[in-house]
Amino acid sequence: MISKPIKYSRQYRVLVMTLAFLVLVTLCFFCNTRAEAEMALDDSVRLNDMVKSLLMPHISTAVEDFYEPYLTIKPIVATYYGTEIVSIKGGENIHEGIYNSHYTVTIDTVPYVGPHLAVGKDRLTFSFNPAGIQLYKHEHLESSTLPPHYQDIVKQPLP
Repeated sequence: MISKPIKYSRQYRVLVMTLAFLVLVTLCFFCNTRAEAEMALDDSVRLNDMVKSLLMPHISTAVEDFYEPYLTIKPIVATYYGTEIVSIKGGENIHEGIYNSHYTVTIDTVPYVGPHLAVGKDRLTFSFNPAGIQLYKHEHLESSTLPPHYQDIVKQPLP
């Protein structure tokens, strides 16, 4: 037995199509907004990682110079271990589309030796512009005690 197809009125079909269209547009809007938010977050994370990576040679030099009187080996710093951007200042709008190209970046870092044994925590402030990058300020925030089997690398106690 073959059943007859159900016939819907023209108004009903238009209403269903309109509702389907509205649902589709709403879903596209929310999906796009969410994707843009995720992209913005990714860009922010990427930019922070890029700034840390670009400053890493300067961070390493500053840390090595500071710890040289205290340790027989150079401590290591890494973008993925204890290195965080505290603040970025600069780049203010001077005049319609013209921005100040002088920036100050403050970074906290945790230098380590061996298998990630922290030797301290430092706050480094860099000043940079198109002419170059300079260490503006180095603050030693805290010292860590190394385990007994690493005491032979200590020249003198950390401040």
